[in-house]
Amino acid sequence: MSEKNKKYNITKASNLKVNESSGAVVEAEKPLSQSMLWKLQTEFFANQGPEAWIKGIVPQYITTNPYIANQYAKTVFGYLRDYVAREDVDKNTVIYIMELAAGVGRFTYTFLKRFLHMIENSSLKDIKFKYIVTDFAERNIEYWQNHSFLSPYFEAGILDCATFDISKDDEIKLRHSGEVLSQGKMKNPLILFANYTFDSLPQDTFYVNNGEIYEGVITITSPDEKGDPNDKSILAGLDYYYTDKKIDGNSYYEDKNLNDVLMHYKNSLEDTAFYMPIIGLRCISRLRKLFNDDVILISADKGYKNEESMDKNYHPFLSKHGCISMTVNFHAIELYFKALGGKTIHSIYEHENINVSLFMASNSDNDFIETSMAYNEIIESVGPDDFYIMKKAIMPLSSSLTTKELLAFLRFTVWDSRTLLELYNILIERIENEENFPKDELADAINKVWEYYFPIGEEGDLGYYFGSILGYLGYDNDALKLLESSLEFYGECPETNYEIALCYYNLQQLDKALEYTEKSIELDPDFEQGENLKNIIEDILSDN
Repeated sequence: MSEKNKKYNITKASNLKVNESSGAVVEAEKPLSQSMLWKLQTEFFANQGPEAWIKGIVPQYITTNPYIANQYAKTVFGYLRDYVAREDVDKNTVIYIMELAAGVGRFTYTFLKRFLHMIENSSLKDIKFKYIVTDFAERNIEYWQNHSFLSPYFEAGILDCATFDISKDDEIKLRHSGEVLSQGKMKNPLILFANYTFDSLPQDTFYVNNGEIYEGVITITSPDEKGDPNDKSILAGLDYYYTDKKIDGNSYYEDKNLNDVLMHYKNSLEDTAFYMPIIGLRCISRLRKLFNDDVILISADKGYKNEESMDKNYHPFLSKHGCISMTVNFHAIELYFKALGGKTIHSIYEHENINVSLFMASNSDNDFIETSMAYNEIIESVGPDDFYIMKKAIMPLSSSLTTKELLAFLRFTVWDSRTLLELYNILIERIENEENFPKDELADAINKVWEYYFPIGEEGDLGYYFGSILGYLGYDNDALKLLESSLEFYGECPETNYEIALCYYNLQQLDKALEYTEKSIELDPDFEQGENLKNIIEDILSDN
């Protein structure tokens, strides 16, 4: 057996068991999608709630930045041009945009910002739509409902939220409006988003060799030696191996379309394993029925988009660090949509980090001309993965670029907050030392970045950093908005209260300036800057 095989604990058809782990068997020979590991995964996310994203346990930047949100908004805008041209939909009722497993809600906010900017300035401004942000974790639902940046959208009726279990739910109970979306009630199509979603859902794994297909069943063991008691990973203290079991016939799944996907791979692959995103596909099937077989799906994930990228692949390696994440077989999703008479567009180029694919199915004769045109324009230029690659290449060179060049790149990112934060130290130094520094342009850029930024309290207090710059540049009213958000999401600190006091001082609101100066001193009695400002304010007030 090759070293590659050993690394991935692979079972070949001629050898039913390979690399069995020592220790007690915790669970024996289960289809991967039915393994106990997924229950552990569910508990992990339910217990972590928003902290999984706030603490950076779960990656999110590549699928939540304003660049990708802008490209999704352009695609949906194209789809709505197709939608208004149709005669078989009720344009007087709401069309729903639904996000699966939305986590902390950052993409939700950024998408709405970009999408509303487009639609409110177009001939489509009268379309009735509602964005539904969903997750199975109750703590995430509560977080969205209590987030001050999302509140205006809830109140306006263009945003609602729901607890939605991707593995089983077939109706959607909206929390804010109380409405229940159930089969037979829906009159319009569904626009569905799934970003970094299918990779964390239960999947099955199969192996094809010599014209036969085998299911890869997984056995979970508990090794004899004790693991790290502080390890909170899904697989902490556990090991696993696969066993191949031959499948006879063509009725493995309950759905003919799913079985047809298996048979396709049986006839086309050789000495290769492939994965089936079965829970994701079943969810799509239920949502299709709910929305009258009229769905488009945009999904971003690490994934395979063709058979060539799966060649000589093996059963999935499950990382023992953090949560379980598997590569997504977008090609299988394409085959599923094709069987429905649907259409798929993948990214053109091979990508390093994520693949973004568009899947379309309709019970009408909709040919998705405008949708396809909008999406093709995106993938033929600089897509979300290209953007990430470019950013990684440009940022190490940032100190050698002029300020004008840095601000031009910031505009290219569609006002990405992380990019501006990474440029913070360079810009601070140049404000002081650079002749003809473009102060007004920087202030405008900061306000644009803040417009699309969704604070969650993660490392890097952007409200404080950017608010301080705006105050220094003389934009005190703008600075106050950012600094007050800093207090909301990061809590009280002497430095932030002092910066707020300075803004009020510059605005000649001395009573407010004194109030925040005293707060800064209460938080740190040795805070010298606060004490100095307090003395100045008290001297002015006493003279009056």
